Amino acid sequence: MGKDKLPSKPNIFLLLLFFLPGNTPLNTEPQYMVLVPFMIHTESHEKICIQLTHLNESVTLSATLEHQGENRSLIDDVVSEKDVFTCIPFSLPKSNSTSVAFLMVTVTGDTLQFKSRKSVLVKNSESLVFVQTDKPIYKPGQTVQFRIISLDTDFYPLNEKVESQLLVVSQDTIIVIIQTP
Repeated sequence: MGKDKLPSKPNIFLLLLFFLPGNTPLNTEPQYMVLVPFMIHTESHEKICIQLTHLNESVTLSATLEHQGENRSLIDDVVSEKDVFTCIPFSLPKSNSTSVAFLMVTVTGDTLQFKSRKSVLVKNSESLVFVQTDKPIYKPGQTVQFRIISLDTDFYPLNEKVESQLLVVSQDTIIVIIQTP
């Protein structure tokens, strides 16, 4: 079959469409979907998104994040629309170690109740530190000019304080010690 020619054989997919009953009802049962990252980074902007479809009554939508013994309400609203899609931004403070948080989403109405509790990994944001000099090799007595740049994992600059020390080991070796609070 060439690019500009119509198919000479009937397309089976199109034939099957003709044999489907015309009065097949669409699924109109209430449904929900929760979108949440599998890993949440501390001290960064995160969000969860919730979609509710085919609602036939007003419901109360609530989402709570349980992390390190604290329950944090992300949303607690009455929804009266038939279809809703909403995203809720949040951030978590830095913690001592990687941990697990639980996201609880509840949709409650007169005749409807959805409930879901999922675990997500919580990890501290990491930064990348680059040291850049104005040239690769210096002669004795030359001034070393350098800059230190701190970037996040997406290579965006961070407004992060970096302390550095230059340690001259020998005439050929200089070590830069970098500390981030």
